[in-house]
Amino acid sequence: MGSEFHDIDWQAARWIDRMSRPVQDAEMAAEFDRWILKDPRHVEAYARLSAIWQSEGLHCALRDSGETIAASKEPVASNDDDYRPGRAWRPAFTGRWAGLGVAALALVLGVVMAPRLLVEEAAFSTPRGATRVVALSDGSTIRMNGATRIAVRITPWSRHVALEAGEAFFDVTHERLRGFSVDTGGASVSVLGTAFDVDRLEDDTHVVQVYRGLVSVDAGAGRQWRLPAGSGLEVSGERVRSLRGVTGQRPGWTKGWYEANDTPVMQLVQRLNRTSARPVALSDPGLGELLVTGRFQTDRPADVLDAIAAIHDLNWREEGGAYVLSR
Repeated sequence: MGSEFHDIDWQAARWIDRMSRPVQDAEMAAEFDRWILKDPRHVEAYARLSAIWQSEGLHCALRDSGETIAASKEPVASNDDDYRPGRAWRPAFTGRWAGLGVAALALVLGVVMAPRLLVEEAAFSTPRGATRVVALSDGSTIRMNGATRIAVRITPWSRHVALEAGEAFFDVTHERLRGFSVDTGGASVSVLGTAFDVDRLEDDTHVVQVYRGLVSVDAGAGRQWRLPAGSGLEVSGERVRSLRGVTGQRPGWTKGWYEANDTPVMQLVQRLNRTSARPVALSDPGLGELLVTGRFQTDRPADVLDAIAAIHDLNWREEGGAYVLSR
């Protein structure tokens, strides 16, 4: 029995090492999920060793035993100076512990008492025309646009958000062990610490824009991308469009603006419908395919409709409690 538990601890220690890498691909994440859910003892071992690895107790234990911990410099990610000034520091062991790396955790289990295994789950939503900022227990924040729904699940080994509808801006706290993933139903975004925006326009249309750090996007069927700060991606079914010129510290909608760049009118209308107290409708679905470019103040829908009408020689009117755009 003792040998079996020893093996599990070593497996958990190896997974801590793998999961502490700047970006994990979907295959490794799936492998980890299979391992940790296979046996309740895997969950307990990973949580216990994670608590030790992130605590001062490990440092104290090694110091009291006459060992020292040296700091080794390791870059977190390329093109990522804003998100982690300088470099990230990870412990490296000297003396008897040299060469063992993170697996040395298994040899100091009796020194630090691990906390109880906690799983946090919560759901949040915003009505049309309202925004909300959600602060997570790990220090990350989620700024929700109007008409948005999210479900949050935080465990000792993962941080996960399901974006069920709408748009949200994520400012993620960096952690050595736990990544942070956002699932839109058709695409998954994975990071360790960064700032990015995810917009679920429709079930098969998703827009990701990166403002700080580096993210990994998995759209299924082997389609994966790594996006540095200043770039973005729009995935619509089988069609993929790269987005450039993502600037600033956060998306414009957090201040009531939207930057359109050859954007279909329908997408602009969808964004207006998150902020406008009165819905916007198209008299002809074909109008939604027209393209617009410019900076629009989404909390002033009448002005936006005036601009669209001027660009494409259209008209709009108030009808039945809604704004209707027509030819």
